[in-house]
Amino acid sequence: MANKDDVVRKMRELQGEIDGTVSSMSEESWSRGVYESGWNARQLLSHIASISGTAGFVLSMARTPSAASLGAGFDEDGFNARLVAEREGKSTAELLGEIKGNFERDVEAVRAAPDELIRKQFRAPWGVEGGVGDVIVESLKGHLGMHLVDLRFAVD
Repeated sequence: MANKDDVVRKMRELQGEIDGTVSSMSEESWSRGVYESGWNARQLLSHIASISGTAGFVLSMARTPSAASLGAGFDEDGFNARLVAEREGKSTAELLGEIKGNFERDVEAVRAAPDELIRKQFRAPWGVEGGVGDVIVESLKGHLGMHLVDLRFAVD
């Protein structure tokens, strides 16, 4: 079961990987398409910035007494498109700053969380289940990590 140190270690690891990937990209890479009929590299980095607060989001949901749900009519594609559009025109440095700020805020939230909360059994609306610490780590690896791998394909 993932403890606070495991969660923080994963967040630091991902932040370092994001920084390394972004620093290896040329300016031309940012307009390169990453997904068929979808986002380019800059839009993908915007999406990564929008989901970089995963740990705090999971902690918040796990604190609520009722089961977390996104609702039957939740439009994931529309939601993601809005979050990416909100970041349109932001520089790479601004997006990296948002990611760093979200990770720093979430590291503090994880460290401040009671151990019982980190161990609490929880099922995220996206289907990841286990102790809250495990849900955070698996969500970071599975979602943010997947997009980071995809972003690397845009590197020259």
